[in-house]
Amino acid sequence: MKLNAKQAERFVQSPDPEVRAVLLYGPDAGLRRERSAALLAKTVEDPSDPFAVSELTGGQLADDPARLADEAAALVFGGGRRFVRVRDAGDKITPVVKDFLADSPGEAFVVIEADDLPARSSLRKLFEGEKRAGRSSASITTK
Repeated sequence: MKLNAKQAERFVQSPDPEVRAVLLYGPDAGLRRERSAALLAKTVEDPSDPFAVSELTGGQLADDPARLADEAAALVFGGGRRFVRVRDAGDKITPVVKDFLADSPGEAFVVIEADDLPARSSLRKLFEGEKRAGRSSASITTK
């Protein structure tokens, strides 16, 4: 599901609980960080809690594809939803993310951040073409 600018602002202020993963991409790195931070604040009670927040890079997922599912399935000490952020993502991790969306363990909210992705990007197409019931993913551009 692709969100336009107006929909994106509403989503960031009140994320749909059915959405498991969001792709934030575009040339405006500051807006990506701002939206990611807003989603983090809406997802976990304490953004500095290392049990509730996990930070990964696209390179780490390319080297260890199981890591995304492992981090998403991890339980939060004291309860609550986990937040998994993947920075510096690109098309290399599309198969990892596709597998995660098909069989996503746990209740974690995953935010994937990428620079500007062209329309032919496999990662962008994955998020924009997601049509499963429950709208499990969304893409938001920072253009």
